[in-house]
Amino acid sequence: MKTVVALALLSLVCVEGWLFSEDAEWNDLKVTWGLNQVFGSTIFDSLPRTESDALAEGWVDFSRGASCDGDFYRGSRYIKDDDPAVMLLFDKNGYIAGIQMGAVTTDLPAGVPAPQIMNMWNYDGNMLVITAYFIDPASVCTGRSDAVFTLEGTGVGLYLQTGTNPETDYELIPRDEADIGTTAWTKGGCFYTMGQHYWYDTSVDMDCDDFFPVFLLYNSGRLNGFGWNINANLDSSRYERPAADSLSAFFQDTPACFEQQVQRGLSTMHIYMDEHPSFNFC
Repeated sequence: MKTVVALALLSLVCVEGWLFSEDAEWNDLKVTWGLNQVFGSTIFDSLPRTESDALAEGWVDFSRGASCDGDFYRGSRYIKDDDPAVMLLFDKNGYIAGIQMGAVTTDLPAGVPAPQIMNMWNYDGNMLVITAYFIDPASVCTGRSDAVFTLEGTGVGLYLQTGTNPETDYELIPRDEADIGTTAWTKGGCFYTMGQHYWYDTSVDMDCDDFFPVFLLYNSGRLNGFGWNINANLDSSRYERPAADSLSAFFQDTPACFEQQVQRGLSTMHIYMDEHPSFNFC
């Protein structure tokens, strides 16, 4: 029976790759993992990738008066239902350029984020904001053409902002899993419908204050997702809250401090740049 199921899954993956292939490898933008894909409106929720679609779907400008080349991020920012858990960045021509997560400072416990990872966050009024781009941040205020967007899709790379200047302060993540071994990213667990997790410089005896607020997801050897995590219990349906007994599915060597951290509160969010994350088998 197990052999039959395995063959069926393999066939499904092959058929999915044939039916749903497109020119762009990153052909969508979805957030929030969950089991209830059919009835959960926020599970694997597909986000607008053009400014016009965002407006049509009820997203509103949240640039707070900032120009495209604002103080700490690039692009026009949009938010929906006043929920900063997901904020979209569009380039000068209205195509998706990046994504942010904001946390209201009064909702955060004392000492969160810890000083050693504060370079990943920027203050924005009453929020702390973390940012990732899908195109070179220096090109956001020039913008992509329709032809380039059609060819590239969601983007060409994952740029994690690591300071106040998005054009110089970033880490570009390898698209190929084979290239991640030369970095400080640590291989974690493989979880079907999520992917092969990588965490930054984790170990069993690490201090959870050092826990990097981003994780990576590879499938079939290629980067197709990532995610946020913060040591706080934030109020949004966009967030996932892993249980303590599930941690071994995400780590090869689970940090010992994590069980207590989960009990105190941990908010995570998976983000996918392709159309069918439910077919992710690592």
